Amino acid sequence: MVKKRKIGLPPGTLVYTGNKTDIPISITYLEYDEQNYTAETYNKAQQLPIHQSNEAIVQWYDIRGLHDINLIQKVADSFGVHSLAMEDIVDIYKRPSYVEYKNGHFISIKSFEYNSQLNEVKPQTISLFFGKGFVLSFQEHEDDVFNILRDRIANSKGRIRQRGSDYLTYAIIDVIVDRYFHVIDKVEETLEQIENTINNDVDSINKGQLQATKVNLIKIRKSVVPLREVLNQFIRSESELIDPNTEQYLRDVYDHTIQVVESTDSLRDILGGLQDLYISEISLKMNKIMQVLTIVTAVFVPLSFLTGLYGMNFEVIPELKHPNGYFILLGAMIVITIGMFWWFRKKKWL
Repeated sequence: MVKKRKIGLPPGTLVYTGNKTDIPISITYLEYDEQNYTAETYNKAQQLPIHQSNEAIVQWYDIRGLHDINLIQKVADSFGVHSLAMEDIVDIYKRPSYVEYKNGHFISIKSFEYNSQLNEVKPQTISLFFGKGFVLSFQEHEDDVFNILRDRIANSKGRIRQRGSDYLTYAIIDVIVDRYFHVIDKVEETLEQIENTINNDVDSINKGQLQATKVNLIKIRKSVVPLREVLNQFIRSESELIDPNTEQYLRDVYDHTIQVVESTDSLRDILGGLQDLYISEISLKMNKIMQVLTIVTAVFVPLSFLTGLYGMNFEVIPELKHPNGYFILLGAMIVITIGMFWWFRKKKWL
């Protein structure tokens, strides 16, 4: 796949690096404090009202879809998002990163969906920018990743309605990291199915499953390992936008990312063991086949010798004149065959 990159353009130029679609961008706007809650949904840039942020009220603009550059530009300009952050928002190949700007913090992160039928982990880029009283989130795909979090906010579950934009940012990251565990569990289930298939019927195993699972684990690890540094920088920030009480929750997410990395490494080791097991089972089956063929060949060697011996065209072969010579030779061949099978079984070759 050819990745679209800007070449020779000035820094801050918006170039969407994904595949453009006709699906309209969906925007969900939330505004809340401890007592009040408002939610609105839009699918056109012209309908989207940009409210002035109020430190006492948290505003959350969640944009699903990155192909409308004009909309991205409008939202970002309204909240003073740095041009370099805007450039990273529309770059779906952006590595997870954290950048602290004068009026806000930018975070790029990867989320995953698992397709069990295709055994494929589908990544998407999610970018966050938060400042005083507002959070902007940009999702690459039209699927709603944060519907559970919106329900929590609407039902005032937990402490999220009592906290600021930094805590909402933490909650968004926490949802994404929790989804990592879900994907890890699905990959682990796939490995268990592969192991059972190898043990029960190695011929029915699809070699592509092993390679696809390996690629899935590489995708996960490649995205989660940089996330640890992102969270580490987030925790160490001395910005006034981050409440010191939020740091303990960020450390908890940081611990979860370490757990995801460790789980991924463990699954990679298991996958390596399954690949070795698959090769061993194939070799064992091939050895059994060769063993059977070798035994059959060994049985027919003396029989072929006898038939060749009495098939020669010499005029004087005494046994040829014997009235029961055929039956004697046939009996001798049967005895030799039975004796050889008895010997092979005694040696446990059969």
